[in-house]
Amino acid sequence: MGVGMHTNIVYIIDFGLSKEFRHPDTYLHIPYNGSQGLVGTATFASIQSHLGFELGRRDDLESLAYILIYFLCGSLPWQGLELETCDLVVESKQASSPHVLCHGLPVQLRILLEYSRSLSFDDKPEYNYLHDLFNAPLLREGFRDDLTFDWDVSEDRI
Repeated sequence: MGVGMHTNIVYIIDFGLSKEFRHPDTYLHIPYNGSQGLVGTATFASIQSHLGFELGRRDDLESLAYILIYFLCGSLPWQGLELETCDLVVESKQASSPHVLCHGLPVQLRILLEYSRSLSFDDKPEYNYLHDLFNAPLLREGFRDDLTFDWDVSEDRI
């Protein structure tokens, strides 16, 4: 987290698995490739990653959905299966419908997971749609979209 004048900035580190999804000269999307092998942590990896395909922005969103579900539930149905085989993990993910996986959770998580799974490899996600999906409930509850973290509250906000 930033300090001083930068307290509202989250710094992200460890980009060991990141790569450009567009060619640096042409800006065209990288080609779809089916020979990658699993990339990332099996628990949070997208289904396409388990199947060995090239990863795209949709896979980042699917992984984000699994992480958020994990944060809210404390576990995922396929946790522990990776100790036996990654095939069991991907089979469990493929068999887990978003409705069942997100039962009892905010509907936005189910929508995020369904949306990420509906995208094709080179689709550009509608990030404004996703922002609004998660921001609208906060605004309905009276929270302000002021980019201030809850723990960084000044006297005039109390």
